[in-house]
Amino acid sequence: MSLNRKKAGMIAAAVMLPVTILAGSVAFFFHYAVVRVEKKKKTNKQKKAAAAPKEGEGLSFDCFRDKMEEGVRWFKEQDPEKITLTSYDGLKLSAYLLPAEKESRNVLLLMHGYRCDGYSDFSCLYRFYHEQGYHLLVPHQRSHADSEGKYICFGVKERYDCKMWADYAVRRFGSGCNLYLSGISMGCSTVLMAAGLDLPGNVRGIIADCGFTSPYDIFRHVLHIQFGMPSFPLMNLTKMVVKHKAGFGYKDVSTREVLKTCKIPVLFIHGGKDKFVPTQMTLDNYSVCASPKELLIVPDAAHATSNMVEPERYRATALAFMKKYEK
Repeated sequence: MSLNRKKAGMIAAAVMLPVTILAGSVAFFFHYAVVRVEKKKKTNKQKKAAAAPKEGEGLSFDCFRDKMEEGVRWFKEQDPEKITLTSYDGLKLSAYLLPAEKESRNVLLLMHGYRCDGYSDFSCLYRFYHEQGYHLLVPHQRSHADSEGKYICFGVKERYDCKMWADYAVRRFGSGCNLYLSGISMGCSTVLMAAGLDLPGNVRGIIADCGFTSPYDIFRHVLHIQFGMPSFPLMNLTKMVVKHKAGFGYKDVSTREVLKTCKIPVLFIHGGKDKFVPTQMTLDNYSVCASPKELLIVPDAAHATSNMVEPERYRATALAFMKKYEK
C-alpha cells in the first residue's frame, strides 16, 4: 500500500469516527427518550437505597413507595371499570373508571406522566378524591401500560387523546357534569396542550402539576442534566429522526403559547426541588396564562411528589380550586 493510500485511509477513519459516534448518540437518545420501553421492577435493595433522601435534594417517589403501593392496592380493590377507546390515529387506548359512590356531577380526568402508568402517579390521591364524591377517569397514556403505541410524544399527540377522554366523560356523565383535567409531569403538559383544542364546555378547570413548557425545552434540559451534553448538534439531528419515526416535532406545540389564549382556569403546582422538570417551567407557564390562575409551590418536593410531601395542603388547595369553579 502506498503512503498516499495509507494517509487517505487514516483521514477517512478520522472523519468517520466522530460521524459514527454522533450517529450512535442520536440513535441512543431517540431510544432513551421516545421509544416505548416496559419498566423493570426495582429490587428491594434498590428501593431501600433510593428511598434515602440525598442532602440538598427533594423528596422523590422512592421516599413514598409504601404509600404509593397502598394507594394502588386500594384503587384496584374498588374494581374499577376498564374502558377502551380508539385514538384518532388508530391506537387502542385503555382507561379505568371508578364512579363516585353517590350521585355526583363532578368528574376528574387524571393524566399520568412520562414512563409511568394510570395507577401510580395519582396513587396517593385516589381515595381522597373518591371520598369527596368525584368520578375518577384514569387513562393509561399512549405507549404506556395497557395502551397501544410505540412512541411517547410528550403531549403533542397525547393532547388529542385527552380530548377524546374528555368527550367520553361528558357522554358518560351527561351534559351537566363538571369536568376537571388533572395532569402530572408529561400528563400536566398533555392537559395544558389540550386546552388549545375544542374541549367540551363542561371543562371547569385544570390542575397542572409539574409540567414542562415544550418538548424542545425538556429534551434540551435532559440532555444537559443527565448526559452533560450541549443541545447542538444532537437536538438538530434527533429532531429529524423523531419527526420521521414518531411523527411529531419538538416545537409543534408549546404550553406557553396555548396558555396565552387559555380561557380555562388553571391551578399550577410544582415541587421546589424538582430537577427533572425545573420549577421555572411552571413559573413561566403561570406568567403567561391568560385565564384565572393560582400557584402552589411545595418547597421540599422533587419531581411529581408535591401531593405526597404536603398532602393536606395539596388536597385542600386542589379541592378549593375545583369547588370555586363548580357549576
